Amino acid sequence: MPRSTAFLVVLVALLGVLLAAWLVWKSLQEPTSHSNAAFGKQAQRELEWHKRQFQSIEDYQARLVMQQLDEPALKQRIAAAVEAQNRLEAAMPQVSEGEAQTWYEANQDSLRIPAAWHAAHVFLTRHDKAKSDRSAEIEAIHRQLAAGELSFPAAAERFSEDERTKKLQGDLGWFTRDRMPEAFIDAVAKLKPGELSNPILSPLGWHVIRLIEHRPARTPDYEQARSEIMAMLDLQKRQQRLRTNQ
Repeated sequence: MPRSTAFLVVLVALLGVLLAAWLVWKSLQEPTSHSNAAFGKQAQRELEWHKRQFQSIEDYQARLVMQQLDEPALKQRIAAAVEAQNRLEAAMPQVSEGEAQTWYEANQDSLRIPAAWHAAHVFLTRHDKAKSDRSAEIEAIHRQLAAGELSFPAAAERFSEDERTKKLQGDLGWFTRDRMPEAFIDAVAKLKPGELSNPILSPLGWHVIRLIEHRPARTPDYEQARSEIMAMLDLQKRQQRLRTNQ
């Protein structure tokens, strides 16, 4: 599941939890009703969650006394709240396939996945006052790499001043255009996987880059985006229902 889709699914689930908690809280503020709602497993879980909000059983019992409740009355309120939540869930408008397809057609540009690169580099900073010109150093490193006299992992560990990546064989992971200096991206975009760049000067310093992988920009088709769209539209409907019931 794509990360953004997984996030939406978790958010929808969290909204459901918040709705349940809100209904239970609301029920606790209302006078005891004569509802005959069954106290089932879901209500039991809500009761246990409610008890865990207190540091001790004495605190829990003190709160019951303050609210002029005993546990049977509390259980009845929770059961009524769970029943109301389930009714609300059952009445929740479902996202139709047509709605999702219409949204996809109108918003394809927002789904576009930008080009991404996976690369490694050997880096020399340009901010060392004791070394104002490092072009000769980077050229020497590049010559050794190009001649096969030095492996890229060895060069990164020995020479690179990027402390975050030097122990990772210079691996920068995946990145998009907005995460790197323009000069760096311009250079890496010209490479094929496995190729080595010439020394590149960016605002950060000097780089020799090796491209590992490249993913071109693309727009997912409807089937690829469907689960994310359905989750997003479902979330919107749940938020609207929450606002309506507040």
